[in-house]
Amino acid sequence: MTAQPAKQGSKLRYAADEVPPLPFSIIVGVQTAILIIVPVVIVTTIVTRVADQSDEYLSWAIFSSMVIGGLITIVQARRIGGIGGGNLTVMGASGASIGVAVLALVAGGPPLLGALVVASALCQFAFAARLALLRRIITPVVSGTLTALVAVTVMPLGFAMLTLVPEGASAAAAPTIAGVTILFVVCLLLRGPRRLRAWTPVLGMVVGCVTAAFFGVLDFGRVADASWIGVPAVATSGLDLNLGPTFWILLPGFLFVTFVITVRQVGEAVHMQRLGEREEKAIDFRRVQGSVAACGTGTLLSGFAGVLPPWPYLAGISLATGVGVAARKVGVYIGAFFMLLAFIPKITAGILSIPAPVLGAYIVVIFGMMFVQGMRVIVQEARGRQDSLIVGLAFWIGAGIQFQAIFPAHLATPTGRMLANGLTVGGLTILFLNLFMELTGPRRHRTEMALHPARLPELDRFLVAFAARYKWNEKATHRLRAASEEALLSLLRQDEDEQAPASEKRRLRVVARNARDGALLEFTAGTQAGNLENEMVHLGDRPDPTSERDLSLSLLRHHASSVKHNQYHNVDILTVRVDRA
Repeated sequence: MTAQPAKQGSKLRYAADEVPPLPFSIIVGVQTAILIIVPVVIVTTIVTRVADQSDEYLSWAIFSSMVIGGLITIVQARRIGGIGGGNLTVMGASGASIGVAVLALVAGGPPLLGALVVASALCQFAFAARLALLRRIITPVVSGTLTALVAVTVMPLGFAMLTLVPEGASAAAAPTIAGVTILFVVCLLLRGPRRLRAWTPVLGMVVGCVTAAFFGVLDFGRVADASWIGVPAVATSGLDLNLGPTFWILLPGFLFVTFVITVRQVGEAVHMQRLGEREEKAIDFRRVQGSVAACGTGTLLSGFAGVLPPWPYLAGISLATGVGVAARKVGVYIGAFFMLLAFIPKITAGILSIPAPVLGAYIVVIFGMMFVQGMRVIVQEARGRQDSLIVGLAFWIGAGIQFQAIFPAHLATPTGRMLANGLTVGGLTILFLNLFMELTGPRRHRTEMALHPARLPELDRFLVAFAARYKWNEKATHRLRAASEEALLSLLRQDEDEQAPASEKRRLRVVARNARDGALLEFTAGTQAGNLENEMVHLGDRPDPTSERDLSLSLLRHHASSVKHNQYHNVDILTVRVDRA
């Protein structure tokens, strides 16, 4: 646990709290805003066309999604009133919602979709408030599996678009347009200059449109008819508050998709915190909670507008890893330009005029990369036979349901439609299997006491009894007791920064769980200002011998094999692992 710089620190041009020059921020903001228009328009168009909605609703949905996405991108960067993650996080219409949104629009139009999205927002606010309770559920393995299932859910729509050309077009039109687009995009991603890679979606679509023009399937009449500045008419009549049977049938799917979006938001917030710092720091989960709350705010606004809820796009991570820009100030410019472009109908009309095979090729490439990203997380985080079984079973059950290879006759019934989405079924499978593993795992031993130095003997007796129950030897028991003592003292000495004694009113809950190679101790208390994990990093190899605080942290680092300090708005969780050998 020695202090080491983060790997990305040397590659960063502008860290999260740094302010780039104004011209640079404007250029990056405009470029990124233009790039993210494409997926927002594509996702919204897919949902609208498959659900057979009007052109008026399509224009309204695209406009609303862009305005809401830009607004929440600014909120994520600025962190207003505890809402927002304080990161460069680009928000836009959620691809994970495509399946359930189509069902809602077909069944009840925008009013029903709006009611379901508002209900999802309330659920998301609950997730943000109690994120600490979900820490064992929102794991990297679950996140990777759900990301891969999102790609499996959307990919069939991309394949279907590859063959859509106007009647009377040449038989070679669709395969040639799609093939040229995919080939160009893949070659540019693999061998293109670094400066051009960020523009790959735009350049790929330009090449695809040029190819389509040779076959006579390109029509930009919509662009000529669109005005330069304008606001579309509102295309929703409010929320459907009847809450009939259709609402309750579709609600479970929407709530699960909300969970998927929350998982993605948590993963993105954690990743951006790591990418945005020049030095390694512990993750501030209070900012992660704020990030989820901001996403929930966007979901609520989307519900009232009757459009798709937002989720984080990869643009923020791409800027940090590819360009070296993680400055939250840039996020403000991206959001502002994204909102500004929503008032230019010609841009939206141009994207809507892109032939379906070109859009389908784009979807195949982008969601193919998303699938690999999810699988990479699974390979890195899955450990042992148990995780492999859980991930493999959940993924292929979800894929089988999505492609209607599992009980298709039952999925056609009204009740079966609730489970006709591969993301929902696969996600529920991995959650239930994880819950089974959690409930049938090693027993947890708990004790609760006041957070006070006088309670140290009580904690020691609890741990001695724990070690004796599992027949730990004397040396391992001493290490367990010593690590726990220093963990408690470190939590207590956080009060020294406030120049106030520990309060008897503050409670400490200790949970001990035995494992084959040692024990996992979890100390849960009220939130304090400092983060022990960060302090241990800054401690270095030579602590101050005159500081009791440095000495306590040094001893804790010596006796424990790992220390994780997760801070939330409503709780402080210190997790200490002690090896048995």
